[in-house]
Amino acid sequence: MIDVETIRREEFPITRRGIYLDNATLGPPPARHVRAVTALLQRMSAEGLDDLFAISDEGVDVVRAKAAALLHADPSHVFFVRSTSHGVAVVAERLTWREGDEVVLYELDHPAGVFPWLNLADRGVKVIFIKDRGRFGFDADDVREMLSPRTRAVCVSLVNFAHGTRADVQEIAEMCRTRGIWFVVDAVQALGALTVDASRLGADVVVAHGYKFLLSGFGLGIACCSDRALAELKVCRIGWNSVENPFNVDRILAFDMRFPPSAKRFEPSFQPLPQVFGLGATLDLFHEVGTGAIEKHVLSLAGADHLDRGAQRRRAGANPARLAGKQDDVRGARVARAPVAALLQHRGRDRSPAELSLMAEIEEELGRRLEELGLRTSPEELRELASAYPALVAWMRMTEELAREEEEELPE
Repeated sequence: MIDVETIRREEFPITRRGIYLDNATLGPPPARHVRAVTALLQRMSAEGLDDLFAISDEGVDVVRAKAAALLHADPSHVFFVRSTSHGVAVVAERLTWREGDEVVLYELDHPAGVFPWLNLADRGVKVIFIKDRGRFGFDADDVREMLSPRTRAVCVSLVNFAHGTRADVQEIAEMCRTRGIWFVVDAVQALGALTVDASRLGADVVVAHGYKFLLSGFGLGIACCSDRALAELKVCRIGWNSVENPFNVDRILAFDMRFPPSAKRFEPSFQPLPQVFGLGATLDLFHEVGTGAIEKHVLSLAGADHLDRGAQRRRAGANPARLAGKQDDVRGARVARAPVAALLQHRGRDRSPAELSLMAEIEEELGRRLEELGLRTSPEELRELASAYPALVAWMRMTEELAREEEEELPE
């Protein structure tokens, strides 16, 4: 069992100010991360790095192994990226495209997983969007309907940034694998909060920037690639570090362009070492607590299994009560889909009188709903949440739609 209070007290000073709900935007780094980053920066400033090559090679590989353990992957398949888009582009920019090729995306996914594909328009690549149609989610059948003989890639988020629904990526991966379609998964809203087994997901690339639930700041992320990706993807963003034995100073001017058999080939230069070792400290915390225990705690806060809608229906035989056991749990399942952590992203701009009136209504409704969930909030906290009204309106619409849907399916 996780000792939540001790972890909060020792690792997350931000919690001394109050409840923090915004990991979906920024996950505050734990104290040990800050200490690791600060120690290396202080050393660089005071002493330099006479072991630069060693820590850039063996030292970075130690953190790589920790990242691989988090992803249940082999370290040789793990590489570091600068952002989620960087990881997505490992496929988008390295495939050989033909005029008329198609890529399937979901229309409510984050631009980080969309722009690398839209950028291929000048190569004749067409993006096909899965329509949401007010469902706040999609399933494998929606993807299947979009596929054609011209489909070369599918890219979706494991957990959607806007409405929090988890995609059935394993079924989508199997569908892509049987057709030879490349499959990319943006895991930035999952990795660190939920168990992510890259080998079981079956994607060609799984990627997550470090600044959300990985609690590791900006400019560094983790990616994992498949055997197929290692065998077939070109190395387009090449640098001195992309080749075998880059730290062999005796052969540095031999210009030997042989790539290593591992995913290190996708790392063109030095890593941002302070961030890497900060990430390593955060991963130590994850492994000490246990990723399974973290996921269990996250799901307990959500109030129900946070499963994709398609998996819920298959398990329950299209009967949510059979899955949840009782109607109160079904209500919890609806709330589990609401990305409360994202509600604070839109605060801080001036409101018109009409907007202020709407906010007052939302504030009242939000307070009532939070009270139903047993959550007590101050008027100031309610006001701050209500200031994020665009997201709140979407959340309320979503929960009401799911409520109607479940009432229709519950047995009389």
